[in-house]
Amino acid sequence: MEHQNPEPSRRDRKVVEAAASVLAAGLTAAAAAAALRRALKPLRLAAAAIRAAADLARRIPADRRPRAAGPTAQQNRRDSHHYRAWYLVNAARRIHTAIRARGENETVAAAVRNALRPEMRYLRQHLAAQQNRRRAAADADRMAAIYGDRLGWWSAQDGSTTSECRHAHGRDYLVSRPPRMGLPGAVHPHCRCRSVRPWGTRLLT
Repeated sequence: MEHQNPEPSRRDRKVVEAAASVLAAGLTAAAAAAALRRALKPLRLAAAAIRAAADLARRIPADRRPRAAGPTAQQNRRDSHHYRAWYLVNAARRIHTAIRARGENETVAAAVRNALRPEMRYLRQHLAAQQNRRRAAADADRMAAIYGDRLGWWSAQDGSTTSECRHAHGRDYLVSRPPRMGLPGAVHPHCRCRSVRPWGTRLLT
């Protein structure tokens, strides 16, 4: 699980937009960390939590612009900044909660160190999900170049298939308006779905 909601709340949206702009600007690590601390400041969390979240951003590799990316991959690249920003907002909140709940003899620095242990696991999950979305977008663009905007959804049919992916199997979707669950291959961290030629069936929404 990626530990982030698909969309930020209305209250957080401006903070996420500001953080996404910082991530998209391609600043150096030090400049990006400073800009992110300013962007996250409206959350009114402990300064140590905001610093820790900004430092987490240093561990997120910058997206390399592909030489020739289709429209789905380009949109995914734009979306990835918002997903990353939303992850950092949630990380700052989790670290802030750990600071407030620390033991009587525990320092703020120790609370942050302890909070970062599980946070690194969440970060790896986040990065894996981003990679899945990147692959899925490239696959959809490749198939759309052959079959057009309407593609089919293929899912593995075995005991490991999730209910969402099982439901999508054999249905069509539009590359220009992907279903709410996302693209084939990006529904969950271990998604094995893929885009195929259109089935000629009802559209997923």
